[in-house]
Amino acid sequence: MEGIEFKELSNTNLSTIEELHALFPHWKKSSVQKKIKLTNKRRDKRFVALRNGKIIAHVKLVFGKGLHNHRVEVTSLIVEPKERRQKIGTELMKYVLKQLPGDRSLVLLAVDTKNKPAIDLYKKLGFEEYGSLKKASRLNGKYVDNYFMKKEL
Repeated sequence: MEGIEFKELSNTNLSTIEELHALFPHWKKSSVQKKIKLTNKRRDKRFVALRNGKIIAHVKLVFGKGLHNHRVEVTSLIVEPKERRQKIGTELMKYVLKQLPGDRSLVLLAVDTKNKPAIDLYKKLGFEEYGSLKKASRLNGKYVDNYFMKKEL
C-alpha cells in the first residue's frame, strides 16, 4: 500500500504510548504503559501500520506455550476510524501472518458476532468460524456474543 508501512512494534517511547492511547481511548495511559512492558518482556507481539510515521492500526498476538506452542491468538486488531474501509486492517493482518514463525500452525481469535466488517475481513483471510459463546466479552459495559475463528497455516 502506498504511503503505509507495516512493522513489528519495537519503539516504546512516549509518542508511541500516546499514539496507542489515541487508538484505545478507553484504556488509561498507565494501562498502555503496562501493556507495552509486557510486549518488551516478549509475552506478546504487536504490529502496527504507520502513515507518515504515525500509528494508524495495531494488531496484538499472544503466542501459545508448552502443549499449545503451535498456536497464536490474535487478541486485538484495531484501525483508526478515519483510516477504515481502505484495506489497512486486511494488509496489516496479511503482513502479520507472514511474520509468524514456521512452527506456528494455528491462528485463533474471537470477534463480536455483530462486527460484520471484522468477520468479513477475517473470512477473506481464510479464517473460519468454529464456535460461539454468549456474553463472551464486555463492550462499553454491555455483554456481547463472540464467534471463535481459526486459520490453519
